[in-house]
Amino acid sequence: MRIGIDARFWGLEHTGIGRYVMALVSHLEKIDSGNDYFIFLREKYFNRLEFSNPRFRKVLADFPHYSLKEQIAFRRVLLRQKLDLVHFPHFNLPVFYPGRFVVTIHDLIKHESRGPLTTTRFKAFYYFKYLGYLLVLNLALRRAKKVIVPSFWWKRKLIKKFGLEADKIGVTYESVSEAFFRKNDLKIGKKILTKYGIQTPFVIYTGNLYPHKNVLTLVKAIKKINRERRLFLVIVCAKSVFWQRFQKEISQLGAGDLVILAGFVSDAELTNLYRLAEAFVFPTLLEGFGLPGLESMAAGLPVVCSRSSCLPEIYQKAALYFNPKKAIDIKEKIELLLENKYLRKELIRKGKSRVKGFSWERMARETIEIYQQAIEV
Repeated sequence: MRIGIDARFWGLEHTGIGRYVMALVSHLEKIDSGNDYFIFLREKYFNRLEFSNPRFRKVLADFPHYSLKEQIAFRRVLLRQKLDLVHFPHFNLPVFYPGRFVVTIHDLIKHESRGPLTTTRFKAFYYFKYLGYLLVLNLALRRAKKVIVPSFWWKRKLIKKFGLEADKIGVTYESVSEAFFRKNDLKIGKKILTKYGIQTPFVIYTGNLYPHKNVLTLVKAIKKINRERRLFLVIVCAKSVFWQRFQKEISQLGAGDLVILAGFVSDAELTNLYRLAEAFVFPTLLEGFGLPGLESMAAGLPVVCSRSSCLPEIYQKAALYFNPKKAIDIKEKIELLLENKYLRKELIRKGKSRVKGFSWERMARETIEIYQQAIEV
């Protein structure tokens, strides 16, 4: 097959989707010598990347996401390659592309978490953007030969909300970078604490600050804990409009001295932070897969998280769950972990066991099977 992969999200700056694209392409390159792959990249990574597998070719597609160029110029570039199948790793595809394709839908968070506060754009532009999202997503789901999702929870959601046939949707679990399994270096760890101005003891949250992430409720819980004991919250998140809003909100709560905004942190530094923290706390209301929790488990950090969306499916018994809408419940579960050393050891043990059940290579092999099914439909 001549398979195209839209890899314009390549790069850790694109968070979860970026990791997914990078892992998928990297593992396909290792295991597939029978198909020809055309990897479409933005200029930044087109100039940096080199593939050792001769069946993998780079194609320049320097078109911004969610843009008119994406709809028109990218379609022309795709057509020139005469592909049997294209894999779009996100819903933002050229809606008039006439060829066969599969699409990965990581979540329906834009459906579930709506309103002007959920956007980085001007409020007046939000509704126009949202209508565009609905149109493109619906067309993508209807025209795709196969739809890939990262959990059975989201598969059920797609079936219920869009009436898709169950056999049209394939589930491929994601996995964790090898970096998070590496041993800690205490000297480096102490330097990282100094670099980011982190005080101990602390719990850590990794991810963006969109409203559905519910991080402000976690801050309220941390504030309650600090009435009885000292505990800091470290937030690893790239700067954005939501970062600025969040700074104002924690200041209004009087919790500015308890929260450390570390900004973007490399995987190597993040692994050390995980091993120095008391727990990874995940207050999210909606999640596509929950990769940060698995990364924490790989690093040997216990996970305390919300009993919401797909997280119980992914983490199973390897996490301590709370009601994400109740700050008091978050507080009590964090305190339970801090006070109960046996529980902490058990969660670390279960986490290490659970994370071994996920594999990027398996995900890549399952994706190839879905490609084959899409060609045969």
